[in-house]
Amino acid sequence: MFAYVLGLLLILGALWILAMATGWVLPYILLVQGLEWLKANPWESTVVAGLLLLLGLLLFVRPRENADRSFRTSSKGGEVRISQDALREIIARSATALPGVLEVQSSLRERETGLQIMVACQFEQGVLIPKTSEELLAKVKQDVELYTGIIVTEVKVLVRRLEKTRSARVR
Repeated sequence: MFAYVLGLLLILGALWILAMATGWVLPYILLVQGLEWLKANPWESTVVAGLLLLLGLLLFVRPRENADRSFRTSSKGGEVRISQDALREIIARSATALPGVLEVQSSLRERETGLQIMVACQFEQGVLIPKTSEELLAKVKQDVELYTGIIVTEVKVLVRRLEKTRSARVR
């Protein structure tokens, strides 16, 4: 969310500069009036500067998403962590083991209560989508919990497309 706001501010700043560079006078006048207001109101300027400084510091202190995220599972002897790639592989094997499921991509979100799994898949044309989706939900949840010990709170399925099965030609 914060990245979108920052991106929007950068776009607006670029448009502002572009308007001034093309000779439009209004952005320049507003900029000069704003600077004069900051000079004439030192207390308000200090508050604005403090807020901008705080916002800038939050950008550096805020924890960043780690591309090599791993998920912790319970173990009696210590801590065991399972990488996203390993979990995605379990999900893909689990889903493609079902008849009619051709291709699977997954994304993972860690929640306080457990793991949320989003599965985007391709089915064969002619499969019953509700039935196959229910089987996929149950199998992915069961296999991830069985093989990893991680509690799965929710599995969501998105059927991206259907593809005709390719029959083998006999010569």
